[in-house]
Amino acid sequence: MSVLESELSKNGFDKWNLAEVFGVTESDSNYRALAGEYDDLPEDPYAAGSGRYRRYARGLYLPWSKEFSWIPATEDQSREGMNGYYQGDHNPEYPGVVRNLPAISERGRNNQLLLDIIDFDFQQTRWNDVDAVWPLHVGVHFIKLSIDEDGGEAVSSPNELHQDGEPFVFAHLMYRRNAEGGNNVIAPPKYRGMQPHQVPEDEVMASFELTRPLEAYGITDKLVSHYVGPIRKGTGEGPGERAILLTDFVPMRQLI
Repeated sequence: MSVLESELSKNGFDKWNLAEVFGVTESDSNYRALAGEYDDLPEDPYAAGSGRYRRYARGLYLPWSKEFSWIPATEDQSREGMNGYYQGDHNPEYPGVVRNLPAISERGRNNQLLLDIIDFDFQQTRWNDVDAVWPLHVGVHFIKLSIDEDGGEAVSSPNELHQDGEPFVFAHLMYRRNAEGGNNVIAPPKYRGMQPHQVPEDEVMASFELTRPLEAYGITDKLVSHYVGPIRKGTGEGPGERAILLTDFVPMRQLI
């Protein structure tokens, strides 16, 4: 199986509007059901008071047959309603830590729009001949930043330009309500660990905000570093909220 070129694999970054790709509007029943999964997201157990809420699930994608299925949690994790998430040392806030995160509900995992998004994201990835014949581990995160205090901020992790460790990562906006901020910055890998203002203007590869439901972007982790800024409450009623669906793809190999 040969490796095909794409904007994502060549330049490390690409954007899409999946509402247009799928022909979906905010009145679509699957969209409304998926967005509704964010209503009761629990607080990130590793970031109390950060304004970050999340759930997580793990799946298995077979590149040769385009089949996807969910990976069960360990017995202990399942008993506690958790799934384990590990990034090695790529997140400086949690180096070498397996984070047990609240699991995505069965209803959320079976949502057809979510499954379509996972399939679309896979189609944007490119693998060498070896990785193309191994299953892919798929991480799925439901993450909401929410802030109800004027002048406060809800912060992503890590709050700096970073690389995630997974070869391909995709972010999809589910909704944005009364929120300001949340700017995304894409830069070369050498700026990992820095703040966006430390990147020379002519080296910023992209700077943008996701504003419409199902706007999305993807990165090839080894080619870029990326950042998402904190959000603040807007001038309208209610808290400021930004709900994101993240997916990541990692090859699975024999452990001998």
